[in-house]
Amino acid sequence: MPIEYDPNTSEFRYEGNIVGRYDYNDGIARVSLNLTYECDADEWVVPLSWFAYGLSLLEKHKPHERIVSLTIQTEELDIAEEYKVPRMLMEVIIKRNGYVWRFHKKDDDQWPSALHAHDNEKNLKLDALTGNIYDVATRHCCKKLSTKALKTVQDQLRGSKDFAARAAELLTE
Repeated sequence: MPIEYDPNTSEFRYEGNIVGRYDYNDGIARVSLNLTYECDADEWVVPLSWFAYGLSLLEKHKPHERIVSLTIQTEELDIAEEYKVPRMLMEVIIKRNGYVWRFHKKDDDQWPSALHAHDNEKNLKLDALTGNIYDVATRHCCKKLSTKALKTVQDQLRGSKDFAARAAELLTE
């Protein structure tokens, strides 16, 4: 293992140099690292990405339980009766270029923002404020909507009866 831990001194060593320490206090483990390494110019990100992946496995960085969704389509002809009652939409679905973004009106999860959508098929979340798209499992930003596509999504939210007030509050023109 390239990084060695000395339990007697609580120090981490890399290539013989002290690069960090471990402290335990009041039930909390704290690891501090100051690591410098040299490699070929195109290899520097590999160790860093593995370190980031390792940190993503910590409980505090794990995503909340994934919302499971099932879509079943029925035809208008399948409706036996229709009743005149007030109805309220709890979800807006926006389909764009192979992505199905579901905005939930009652979504307690505020990540990545107070106005976000789920694409459960692709395990992604769209931040409707910035256009950033996140991988749910790693919580890393993996894509970004174009300005034009983001504006289209935001306009659809503004035009939705049940999301218009929230969109007006959170979105800037």
